Amino acid sequence: MEHCFYQSSMVSVLIIGEIAYDTTFLNEAKKVCGSLHVNILPHYIPKIVQEEKIHLIFGSLSVSNEALYVPVLKELKVNFPLIKMILFLQSDYLVLLDEILSLQCERYLSMKKERANALFHFTQCVEQFTHDVYLAERHYFQTLLDFSIVSQTDVDGNITYVNDNFTRVTGYKSEELIGRNHRVLKHPSTSPEVFEEMWQTITKGKVWRAQIVNRNKDGSDFWAETMIIPFKEKQSGKILQYLAIRHDITYFLEKERIANEIKRQALEQEQLSEAKDAFLVLFTHELKTPLNAILNFAQYLYKRMPHIDEVPKEKRLYLLEQIYKSASSMLENVTNILDLGKLRHDKLHYNMTLFNVKEAMLDVIEKHGALALEHKRRIVFKHDGHEPFLTSDEYRFKQIISNILSNALKYGNTVVEVFLFAKKDAIEIVIQDDGKGIQDKKEVFELYNKSSSAQVSREKKGTGIGLHFVKLLCEGLGLEYALEDAVSLGGTKFTLRKRLKEWKNG
Repeated sequence: MEHCFYQSSMVSVLIIGEIAYDTTFLNEAKKVCGSLHVNILPHYIPKIVQEEKIHLIFGSLSVSNEALYVPVLKELKVNFPLIKMILFLQSDYLVLLDEILSLQCERYLSMKKERANALFHFTQCVEQFTHDVYLAERHYFQTLLDFSIVSQTDVDGNITYVNDNFTRVTGYKSEELIGRNHRVLKHPSTSPEVFEEMWQTITKGKVWRAQIVNRNKDGSDFWAETMIIPFKEKQSGKILQYLAIRHDITYFLEKERIANEIKRQALEQEQLSEAKDAFLVLFTHELKTPLNAILNFAQYLYKRMPHIDEVPKEKRLYLLEQIYKSASSMLENVTNILDLGKLRHDKLHYNMTLFNVKEAMLDVIEKHGALALEHKRRIVFKHDGHEPFLTSDEYRFKQIISNILSNALKYGNTVVEVFLFAKKDAIEIVIQDDGKGIQDKKEVFELYNKSSSAQVSREKKGTGIGLHFVKLLCEGLGLEYALEDAVSLGGTKFTLRKRLKEWKNG
């Protein structure tokens, strides 16, 4: 019985010199070795040795060719120190004899005395080389088995032998495994395709290798670098059994996973830090702008207090109105940040009441009139004639509409359309603009997301928390939300939907 682990014992031989012309010798030599190559041009020898993986050089040297072959053979010994050589010396008066002897060939033979025995020496050397390879591989193979998790099965995969390492790692006793099919170790996460590919490989007499997860007796997992070797009947080539050699790599994979996780967390923290920095810059800007307005307008009024009557009443009212609006804007930004913190920790309480959706939306639209005027936008509100009522938190509902509408006014070009549709099973609200649109439609809802922070930094508008705030409020109030391209206007379309069992129409 043999197995394909010993395939390297096939010897590749190169014949050189005048013996390469002996066709009788060559025909017999082909029967002895696995691969025979013939060359009479010395400068081609290094290329042949490298490409054909030559193990043994067998040849003859004479006064006429020694100057051509010896330099090449010396160079080969330097570059390929494991290559073996047998040389027939055709004369006792070779000029380069000292250099030939320095090659330290396996055998030096006299052509006069041993020419008739050339095939004998050739055969003997090939057999010796094959035996040396066999012993080296056998030693390596045995060492491999001693330090591996080893099992042996019949052609159907039924276990016939396990070593001590196998029982130690898997937790099974030897008597619990003998006679059972190897699928006892199969992990449920391993797809059937893996085993199909394995059986297709080993039934063809080929070695199968893979990293695969196994299930121990106690239910725990272990990852193994696995090699399955088919054993074949030498004459017929029929497969008799399989040998599975495993190395437990669970520790190394876990170590690699932890290292990758540390890298991922470090990268995530770096991105988070960059996004927070960008957010703080924008949020500071959002506070600084109204704060400057408050300081400037308040200072203007303070300096003129002794003669306040000289300041036109309309201007005083305008300045006070701007101070109020700026303070309200600052308060709204701070409130949003505080509310966002509560939302992210599930500490925000909702005040559920029954309210008129249309009236709530009109109230939000009216309050955004100044913003629309500032950005030179036009708000168009359309509805289907119904006035649906909804039981929800009216204040938070208005916050959602306000954030979406503010974004549309800031990023749109000329017009923002707002639609209200009341159906028997749902209330649907659509807000769309004619701006440039949003590329990262999923990631834009995430707070401190790298792509969303980049978008916020690019636009320099708002605090950058609006859509994340909207997302959390929608989830808290049971509203479905979707962001997509506005086909009719070319910008962004935001859809809100509240599914209802029934709704009231005022």
